[in-house]
Amino acid sequence: MFKFIFDKILSILFLISFSPMAFAQELSQRQPLKPLSPPQSSPNNFDNRNNYVVSPQTNLREEFPYTLDAGDVIALDIFNVPEYSKEYQVLVDGTLNLPLINRISVAGLTLVEVESLIRDYYVNKGLLRDPIISVNLIAPRPVMVAIVGDIRTPGSYSVPFEGTGNDRGRKFPSLITALKLANGINGSADTRQVRVIRSYKGQEYTIPVNFWNFLQEGDLSQNIILRDGDRIIIPSAEEVDPVEVLRVASANFSANLSIPITVSIVGEVNRPGPYTLVGDDVRSNNLDDRLTFQTNSVIRDQQSLAGIPTATRAIKTAGGLTAKADIRNIEVRRTLLSGQEQILKVNLWEFLQTGRFRDDALLQNGDRIFIPAGEAIDDEEVRKVAIASFSPNRINVSVVGEVKTPGLQELSPNVSLQQAILQAGGFENRRANDYVAKLVRLNPNGTVTEKLIPVDFSAPLNGENNPPLLNNDIVFVERSALAVASDKIFSSVNPLNQILETVNLFKTTWDLFDNNNNNSN
Repeated sequence: MFKFIFDKILSILFLISFSPMAFAQELSQRQPLKPLSPPQSSPNNFDNRNNYVVSPQTNLREEFPYTLDAGDVIALDIFNVPEYSKEYQVLVDGTLNLPLINRISVAGLTLVEVESLIRDYYVNKGLLRDPIISVNLIAPRPVMVAIVGDIRTPGSYSVPFEGTGNDRGRKFPSLITALKLANGINGSADTRQVRVIRSYKGQEYTIPVNFWNFLQEGDLSQNIILRDGDRIIIPSAEEVDPVEVLRVASANFSANLSIPITVSIVGEVNRPGPYTLVGDDVRSNNLDDRLTFQTNSVIRDQQSLAGIPTATRAIKTAGGLTAKADIRNIEVRRTLLSGQEQILKVNLWEFLQTGRFRDDALLQNGDRIFIPAGEAIDDEEVRKVAIASFSPNRINVSVVGEVKTPGLQELSPNVSLQQAILQAGGFENRRANDYVAKLVRLNPNGTVTEKLIPVDFSAPLNGENNPPLLNNDIVFVERSALAVASDKIFSSVNPLNQILETVNLFKTTWDLFDNNNNNSN
C-alpha cells in the first residue's frame, strides 16, 4: 500500500515538471515556422494597373495584418527568461538587435512571423529549448500617406493616431482623418470611386471606397483604417451633380471652406478680372459697393453652408451683372487633373424662380466664370434681376439738361425715372420742360434707344411714365418752349451787343492815346 502511494506521488511530480515542456512543445507546433503569404485575392480581380482589387466585403484587419518597419517599438516576452524580455525598437535598417543573436531583419513581417523567426534563431543556435515567445506592438511608427487627385491640398502627410495622447486607447488613423488633414476633397471629386493603394508583401492592392454610400447610409466600413505607406487617390467626376456637390460640401471630409480660392470672372460683370474668395459671408453696407469680409470667423467642419464660394458670390464680388448679361447661360469652366475642361451650366434666372441651390455652382480654386451677353432685354426680367443679391448695390445714371444739379447720379437698383430727376435736384425753374423727359439706353446689341417719357410724379413705377432705370442710362430733360424762345431772342440780340462792346473798347483806347499826347505837350 505504501509503495502504491509513493508511485502515485512520483507520477504527479513528474507530470508537474513535464507540463511546461509539453505546453511549450504544443505552442511551438501551433505557431507557423514560415512567413505568411500575401492576402489571397481572386486571380481575375485586377485593376488596369495590374493591382489586386480587394472586395468590399473583405475584413481588412485580417487581410492585412500589421507589418513591422523602422520606428516600431515592440515588447518581446520569453517565458521564464526575464533577462531577454524587454522592449526593442526596429532600427532604421529594419532590424532588431536581440541578445546573443544580434541583428535580425524584421521589416515587412507580421508579429506572428516575428515570433516564429525569433524562436527559430534561439532554438537553432542552441540558446533556448522550445521557448514560449510573444511579440506585442508597443508604439507603432508614424503613418505616412500620400493624398493626390481632386483634394484641396494634395501631398504627403503624417496622419496622427486617433484617441487619447497616451499609448492606451489610441487607434490607427482612418481615411477621413487623412482627408481632413489635406483640407478635404473638392466639389468636382468622384466620391464613388475613391481608391486606397496599399503595398503589402511585395504586391500592390487597390481598396475601393464609396463615400456616397457613407453619406447615404452611414456605412462606416468605407472609412477604412490606414497603414503606413498607403496612397489615397481622389479621381475627378466626369459629370458633376449639383445636388451631390452640395451634399458633400456639408460633410466633414469636404474641402475646407475657410481657405481662400482664386477664380477669374469675365464677360458681363461690372469689374471683370481675377478675384480671391474666402469662406465667409459677403456683406454690403448701406447699399453701396463696399464689400466687407468677416475674416475673424472661420467655418469649422463645414457645419453651415453660409458663405460658401458660389458663382453668385463671385459675381457679387465682381460688382454684379451688367444690364446686358444673359443670366440663363452662365458657364463655370474648370480644368480637371486629366487636363480636360469641365463646363458647369449656371441658370440664375431659374435660381431666382425656384430658389434651388442646384441652379448655382459651388466654386473651387482655379475656376473661370464666363458671363455672356444677351440678345435682348425683357423689362420685367431686368427689374427682377436688378434687386437680386448678385446684382450691383448701386447703379450710375446720368441726368442732364434742365435740372438743378446735372451730372452722374449714383442710385439704388430699380430706381425710377422720377427718383433720378429728384436726385438731380428737380427741374430748373422756368427753363425745364416738366411734362416730358428723354430716356437714352444702350442696348445689348450695341444700338441706342431713345424714348420720350411723360413725367407724372404721382404715377407709380411702370413702363409708361415712370420706368425703372438701368445702369448707365441717360435721362435728358429738355428746355421748355419759353426757354427756347428766350434763348433765340438772346442769340439774335447778341451780335448787336458785340458791336457796341467793340465801339466802346475803341473809344476807351482813343481816350487813353489822346491823354498821353496832352501830357507830353
